Amino acid sequence: MNKPGIRGELENTVRELLSRRDPNGFYVILALNNSEARNAILGFLRDRDILVEEYGDLIMIRCKSRSVAERIAKTLLSRGLLKIE
Repeated sequence: MNKPGIRGELENTVRELLSRRDPNGFYVILALNNSEARNAILGFLRDRDILVEEYGDLIMIRCKSRSVAERIAKTLLSRGLLKIE
């Protein structure tokens, strides 16, 4: 069941983003590479199995946990920092 409104669109975007994993079993999230995105990601690095790599103007976040990946994606999307293709 799809939720109506902006919140539902957020949920659908995040759900679609996390619908697949990479060959190593990680959820992959792309974000814009700026200080705001780095600060947002820092809050999730404590006690988590998260890999973060910078590639030019993008940050690639790789995470095994779906719930953590979902929270990261929602945070970045709400701040306009999530890279959506």
